[in-house]
Amino acid sequence: MVALFLTLDILEISKLGLNLNEYLTLMRFQHDMEHKSFPYIPDERFFLSLLEKGYITLKSGAGSHSNDYELSELGIRVFKGDEDLFEEFYSTFPNRVPVGTGFRPVSAVNIEGVSAKNTRAIWDRVTKNKPYLQRKIIDNLKKELVHRRNTNTLSYLHNIDTWLRQATWEKWEDIPDERNNPNSVKKL
Repeated sequence: MVALFLTLDILEISKLGLNLNEYLTLMRFQHDMEHKSFPYIPDERFFLSLLEKGYITLKSGAGSHSNDYELSELGIRVFKGDEDLFEEFYSTFPNRVPVGTGFRPVSAVNIEGVSAKNTRAIWDRVTKNKPYLQRKIIDNLKKELVHRRNTNTLSYLHNIDTWLRQATWEKWEDIPDERNNPNSVKKL
């Protein structure tokens, strides 16, 4: 028996105007579109509300079964997002950090290089079906960079692949943004 674990952000789902069952139904349509299995049987009661909200469309030959519907452009954007923020993430992450008498590389300079393509694969795996997560990752990276620069600890920054694999951004989620915090410590 194989177990499936999903992490869903209920607040982000509610921002889309969806309930959990509607979102899972959309996920089933998305997996069907990609010819992947997804162990969820959609409840046909939600088809009409998804149709009214514009997330699915009726295929030619009307019916009420799940194979008579498909994701609309709006439904596809729920999972693909309007834009991919990898380039912004990659350009925000420093290429090197100061250590002792020199510098230590933490990411490649060229976004078209082999190393960047490996980082891209990690990024895609981490942020798949979570377009809101990309923005959260970038925001938390910025928090960490501001903190590390202010405390002179930039040399402790992980390399970009390790930073993504270990979900380091999660450690910075509850930390207040120092740029907007008047009580933050400033070095003179």
